[in-house]
Amino acid sequence: MPFIPRQVKPPARVPITCKVPEEVANLLKQYADFLDSSQEHIVSETLRVAFRRDKEFQAWLATMRPRHSNDSNAPAAERQRTSNDPATKTQP
Repeated sequence: MPFIPRQVKPPARVPITCKVPEEVANLLKQYADFLDSSQEHIVSETLRVAFRRDKEFQAWLATMRPRHSNDSNAPAAERQRTSNDPATKTQP
């Protein structure tokens, strides 16, 4: 065991751009100041809370996961077509 624990690496970040009403932008800045946090942190955590608390979204998300288990990079229509294509199936 190391004497000093390894530094925790932050997760990869992906830049997004969106426009919000000026009032929302001002409140975001004030809330970040209030929490002594970055606006990026506030937006990320707010979205996490919304995603976690939205039961309808969670139910929908659960139905989507099995579809994406084969190849998450392929479009759903492509995965469906290849899974039903007899030419792509292996014989026992």
